[in-house]
Amino acid sequence: MRGALLDRDGVLLLLDEESLYKKALELSTHGAGLEKALAVLAQAMGKILQAVRALKVRTLAEEARFFATLTQKAAKELRLPPERLQGLRYYHFMRKAPGAEALLQHLKAQGLKVGVLSNTLPSLKESLVYHGLDGYIDGFFASCAMGVAKPDPKAFLLALNGLGLSPEETLYLDDDPENVETAQKLGLRAAVYVPHQSVVDS
Repeated sequence: MRGALLDRDGVLLLLDEESLYKKALELSTHGAGLEKALAVLAQAMGKILQAVRALKVRTLAEEARFFATLTQKAAKELRLPPERLQGLRYYHFMRKAPGAEALLQHLKAQGLKVGVLSNTLPSLKESLVYHGLDGYIDGFFASCAMGVAKPDPKAFLLALNGLGLSPEETLYLDDDPENVETAQKLGLRAAVYVPHQSVVDS
């Protein structure tokens, strides 16, 4: 085995509901109220998910414009100056999954090339930089930037090509069984991964 391909969400990063709640609480003190702040943040997260599914945001520049529009709308609904929300990104409300860094360290210690293949906005690398995991990763493959999403086999093949790996020499870990099934059909050594489990044998 020469390489490993990992999903991000559910493997390396998880939604941090506490952080989201704290931000809503902070915003609520400016007059909108906690219930309204939570609703506006939830609506924004929904818009992000829609953008990912539609593969509409293809570059970091487009993503910056997308978030500018999103934060302006949220600020208006919360009756806040837009500056209060400037610079916020979805990955600020995520946290490292249990064992994520240990998993990456283990894979790199085996001398493997490591890539991350995720159905997400173009800022995949930036999200992992923010959480201090980027140093272990050799390739970042975001569905929006590639124009194709898992479980489409093309997404896996583009990532493998980017890493210079063949399916047969690559481990694949994902929390979604449908994606794992596609990877297995392509010949990858794929398994469903749950963050609280111990580092995988390889």
